[in-house]
Amino acid sequence: MVEPPPRADPMPAPVAATVKRLREIAAQGSYRDLAKLAEAAPDFRSNNAGLSHTEFWNLKMRTGDFPMVHIEKLLSYNFTVEDSSQGKIYIWPWMATLKREEITPLAAREIDRMLGAGQADALRGGAIWPGYVLGIREDGLWLYFLSGSG
Repeated sequence: MVEPPPRADPMPAPVAATVKRLREIAAQGSYRDLAKLAEAAPDFRSNNAGLSHTEFWNLKMRTGDFPMVHIEKLLSYNFTVEDSSQGKIYIWPWMATLKREEITPLAAREIDRMLGAGQADALRGGAIWPGYVLGIREDGLWLYFLSGSG
């Protein structure tokens, strides 16, 4: 039996517009452009260190961890949709929201392809998602872009 790929429902136009803007920034922009977009969203989360978005992404750039590359990579995956108190949230990559018992063979292959060999097994064992995750609310508001390591 072949497992079907996750379904990629159409995005609402506001989400698609935000994705388009993020892709433009990833291709041609800078971390400052990301920070400007993030600052337009109240309570946007980029890190758990208490740094501003600009400070945090500048630090990431200086250490060779380029935020724009991660955004481009995340958006190349399918998304999933989760209900929240703020409405529907479109989340990339789709595998980031899976509970350990929901990690199917297809999901495990995608997780290991994205994060490295053995990461799906680590998640099945109770590890937290170590990669980046990105969320956009159904009205197009960019809510978060952060990594499991904070």
